[in-house]
Order: sequence, then structure tokens, then C-alpha cells
Amino acid sequence: MSRRRNEEGVVLIAMLWILSALAVIALSFSREGFVEVSAARNARDLSDGYYIARAGLNAAIYQLIERRLTPRVQQLELPQEPEPIDLGKVGGTFSDGSYEVDIQDESGKLNLNMINEEQLRLLLEVTGIQKPDSDIIVDSVMDWRDADNAYRLNGAEDEYYQRLPRPYKAKNSRFETVEELLLVRGVTREYYYGYAERAPDESIAYRYGLSRYLTTYSTSNRVNVNYAPLQVLMSVPGMPPDAARFIFERRQTRPFANIEELNRELPTSLGSTTLPFLSTDQTHIYTLTAFGRREGARARRAIRAVVNLDPREKKRHWIMYWNENVPNL
Repeated sequence: MSRRRNEEGVVLIAMLWILSALAVIALSFSREGFVEVSAARNARDLSDGYYIARAGLNAAIYQLIERRLTPRVQQLELPQEPEPIDLGKVGGTFSDGSYEVDIQDESGKLNLNMINEEQLRLLLEVTGIQKPDSDIIVDSVMDWRDADNAYRLNGAEDEYYQRLPRPYKAKNSRFETVEELLLVRGVTREYYYGYAERAPDESIAYRYGLSRYLTTYSTSNRVNVNYAPLQVLMSVPGMPPDAARFIFERRQTRPFANIEELNRELPTSLGSTTLPFLSTDQTHIYTLTAFGRREGARARRAIRAVVNLDPREKKRHWIMYWNENVPNL
């Protein structure tokens, strides 16, 4: 009798082990199924977000053409108050999602091929890039675009870049796109695209990167005061911080007609060190960053394009740059 009970106990224990193993296997399959379903849902959301972002880009281009290329006679009939597109934002819905488009006039950025060391150093300072990283970036940018192989104290030439895991040579020529900065010593993806940081109130804020403030598409070293980000205004040589903030806030309600008007309205007149770097001239070249999100989805897709509005062309615009791999900040 005792032997039979022992055998039954062994069988019971074995069955419990088998049931436990089956439960683990079932849980594993359940988790794998959940992961696969989540991955498929995320892929669908990103795919939908991509086309929503493209729709947003097209909507922004249409509105830019309508706003910027309207004949002057008709413009007199338009309201003088700036519209959202004048302030650099376009939003809307498409299909079952929504888009937001950030618009930057390239005339409001600093020309990467013309900026001098002092101004670049000021820009890095106001964007939060501290020494010694700022010294490395300034010297390396100057080494990248000059024609020789001599490197500055904190710079880099072929000798440095050839030792990298994926070696390449210094350009020793003009930047063709701002994205080339990612090849320059000291310029990280965070410094270029921007990064998230915790604000004093514990909320998450995003600090914009250098890609927002620099361009290769303008034709001078002057910046348009009606479109320059605050950080660009603050990096203009001799520009008092209070004057930069006044310009930035004033233009939100009424853009400046010319630099003479700006100088008249400023509490303190700008000197000869600062005025040559300012203008109200436009290039009709814009950087558009579109974000598309399917309704109810957490993931969103970002696309960046540089568009040239040209009234001489049949389509009245053409794409100068296209990037579908922009970090989703």
C-alpha cells in the first residue's frame, strides 16, 4: 500500500512539472505573440505616419506658394497680421491622422560656409555646447572647409579621420549640405539634431540642434531678422541679448519692413559691428520638417525637405534636399 502511494506521489509530482512546463511554454508563446502584434502595429503606425507626413509637406508647400508667390497687387488685399504659416507652423488632418509641419526660412539661418569663428563660437554657446566640445567643433569646422591639410589646435584633418573605425578624408572644401557636419570631429548626433532634457519643473523639453540654425542655401552671411531663431539673433556679433529678444518678440505681431525700421524701434540702436549681419531679404528657400501620426498611435514619422519656390518653374517649386530618417524629436 505504501509503495502504491509512493508511485502515485511520483506521478503527481511529474504531472505538476509537466503542467508547469506547459504553462511556461504557453506564456512564452503568448509573449512572443504580443511582441509580434505590437511590432506589426508599430510598423503600420509608422507607415501611416509616413504618408500623413508627406501629405503635410505637400499642404505646407501649397500654402507657401499661395502665400509667398501671390502677386503684389493681390497681397495688398490680404490681412497684415501674420498667419500661422508666417510664424513657421502648419497643421492639419489627413485620412485618419494629423500632421504638424515646422517651416524655417533659410534666410533666417547662418551660412555654414561664411560664418566666422567668433560667430560660430557664439552660436555654440547659446545652444548650450560648452568647452572643450565647442573649441573642438569650431576648429574642426574651419579645418573641414579650408583648402589645406594643416590643422588648428583643437581641429582635425586627414590624420584624425583616417584613424576612425570607418575612415574617410577631410573635405577641405565648402559644405554642400549642413548634414556634412555629422562627419566633422566633435559634432555628435545630439549636437546636430537636438536632444531631450529635463526642465526645472521636471517636464521633458527638447533642445534644438545645430541643424536648425545653419544653412548652405543662403547667398550671404546676413540673417533675416523676421525669420531668424532667437539663438541665431543672439549669436550676431555685438547683438545685446535684450535686443535679440525684442526683435524675436516684436516680429511675432508685425514683421520688420527693413533694417532702418528695426533700428528705429529698438530701445538701443545697433552699431556698425552688428547691422552688416542683419537684413530683411528672403531667399524663397525653406526647410520643412513634417511630423505625421495616425490617430491613437504613439509612434509618429518625421520627414525633412528643403524646398525652393521658383515662380519661373511650371510647378513653381522644386525639392533641393530630402531626408526620411530624421530623429523624431
